[in-house]
Amino acid sequence: MSRYSLDADTLTRLLKKHPGNQPVVDRFRVELRRNSLFIICPVVFYELRRELSFKGARVQLSAFDSLIEGMTWREFDAPVWRRASDLWSALRARGHPHEDADVLIAAHALENGATIVTGNVGHFQHTGAVVEDWSRD
Repeated sequence: MSRYSLDADTLTRLLKKHPGNQPVVDRFRVELRRNSLFIICPVVFYELRRELSFKGARVQLSAFDSLIEGMTWREFDAPVWRRASDLWSALRARGHPHEDADVLIAAHALENGATIVTGNVGHFQHTGAVVEDWSRD
């Protein structure tokens, strides 16, 4: 069974009805039929939900909450925090600093054995996380 951690941009593509988002929607449906596991990263949840809340996007908030219900929530436990801090330090030492949120998302995916699905592949370069861009499939 495949494990996926959807980044905020991918979740947004699932929520918005736009023809350009169809490859992401199609792949998501394929993975659902395969019984793939979708793991929610709390940072991604926060990033997306705060924006929808700020915009007063009640319909999208409701759709987001419904979408998340079918996914597996995994908290940040001590191993994730350790990996994130070690990863941040290693990236900085090698001259590849990353935003904290991206390091946390990468560490969460690594600890949970999940592939990050994002259109922002560059945000996770050098982290060791497996990354897929379904918008290009």
